Parts: sequence; structure tokens; C-alpha cells
Amino acid sequence: MTHYAWTIKAPGRQDIRKVTTFAELCDVLRVLDLPGIAPPEFVTIDMEVSDHGTYHHDEGGGDEWSLTWTKIDDTPIAD
Repeated sequence: MTHYAWTIKAPGRQDIRKVTTFAELCDVLRVLDLPGIAPPEFVTIDMEVSDHGTYHHDEGGGDEWSLTWTKIDDTPIAD
């Protein structure tokens, strides 16, 4: 199972740093209910997650927040 180390930063909130699966990260984003929609750069056209990157929503604006992620492993699931 693939895991990602990620950080979400938003003004007025403590940074959130975790290591989770992509699905768990999506759950956290839904719970936080940050402004805007799901980061389009985070998922590629074939629905594969990029190995690493940064997404900024409304950089410099009142609704600014950012997500940074790095793939840390891709362990095959045992049969």
C-alpha cells in the first residue's frame, strides 16, 4: 500500500503533518472543509497520484492554503 508524507498549511491554523494513504488524505481534506475544490494537480489524468508536489489554493489571498506531499513507499499488498 502506498503512503504519503504530507503537510497542510492554512493561515490561522496549526500545520497538519501526517503519513497516510491517499484515501486517508482525501478524508482529512473533506473534514477540514478548506475553501475551494479538491486540488486538481494532485491527481493526474489517469487517476494516479504524483510522487511529490505542492498545491497552493488562492496563493496570497484570503482563502489561501497549501498542501505538500511526498510518496514514501509503495509496498505491494500480500496475497
